[in-house]
Order: sequence, then structure tokens, then C-alpha cells
Amino acid sequence: MWFESLLKLIFPPVCEVCRDRSEEPLCPRCFEKIRFMKPQLGVHSATLYDGVVKTAIHRFKFQKKRGLAEPLGVILVKYISELPRFNLKDFDYLVPIPLHPRRMKTRGFNQAELLAEVVGRYYEVPLKPALERIKDTDPQYGLPRDKRLTNIKEAFRVSQPGAICNKKLLLVDDIYTTGATMAECCKTLKVAGAKEVGIVTLARAQEM
Repeated sequence: MWFESLLKLIFPPVCEVCRDRSEEPLCPRCFEKIRFMKPQLGVHSATLYDGVVKTAIHRFKFQKKRGLAEPLGVILVKYISELPRFNLKDFDYLVPIPLHPRRMKTRGFNQAELLAEVVGRYYEVPLKPALERIKDTDPQYGLPRDKRLTNIKEAFRVSQPGAICNKKLLLVDDIYTTGATMAECCKTLKVAGAKEVGIVTLARAQEM
């Protein structure tokens, strides 16, 4: 305990976005700047992928700031709690979008899984890592629209077919762009026998 106190004295904790002093990885002032979205086309995305959220996601994923998983997951929880006619407890499992093993090894964690853990803990809905990424695809966000569908085609397989048969599943990811990844995951799960597949993401890219 004393060592942690000494570290905080020498290296005061800061917000991972604005870098001001803060006991939390995402300070209240940054949280207040987040723009929440309304549901569109059956896809539930909590925020726009810009400003504070864009910076936070980038640092979460690429600078390995795992402490941001909790506040970013809380954003999802807040958004879901205010959705009309949407009860997360209607779903049997939360299914995070998987990373390819090579990328998982490089990053050290799956950001979608960490977000899903926060949501699942709050709503008491279990996680089911039912999907595997078997194709090491290029990042979708950096590709032209016409390349995204072919890039992600047949990139996933169901690792636990028996566990998801006739179940209602909610896919969880950090960013929704054109929806190619989500569409491929939905198709893969439904072919394997899933009864229903919903979608929720932390952010939605503006280039839709």
C-alpha cells in the first residue's frame, strides 16, 4: 500500500485522454464531452467515433491502456440502460468479436472481450467466446469500402456450435464502420444455429 502511495506521489495518475491529473483513467470532464447516439438500422452504437472516444479507443488498443476498459465499458452500460425496448437480459450470451491469434499475441488482450466483460458483469449476462478468427485480415478501418467485404469473408468460425444452438446472442465490439465484420459474424453464428444475433458497439464511424 505504501509503495503504491509513493508511486502516486512521484507519478501522479492522469486521465489517459486529456492527460490532466485524475484518479480515473477517463476524467469526468472528458466523459462529459462524449456524444451519445440513437439506434440506427438495428445496430446499437453508443457514441460517435470522434473526439474523446476516438482518442480513448486508440490508446486503449494501440498503447495498451487496459485501464480504459472499465470507463469505456461503463459508457456502453449507460447507453444500453437508456435504450427503449431493449433488454440485455433477454440475451443468453455476450459474444465478443475475436482477434486473430497473431494480433492477440501482439496486443496482449482483446478489447472487445474486455468491454463485454464490463457489460456482462453489470447485467449478469455471461460471455461466450463462441467465435474464432481463422483469417488474419487487414484492419477494416483502413480499407476502401469495396475491399472490406472480401477482406472479412470466411474470416470466422464457430468454436462452440453446441453452446450457441437456439440461443440469443449479442455481438460486442469497439467500432462499427461499414458493418462488414458484424454481418460476417452474424451469418457465421446463424448458420451454426443461433436463434437471434444482436449487435452493440462502443462507437460508430462517421463514414457510413
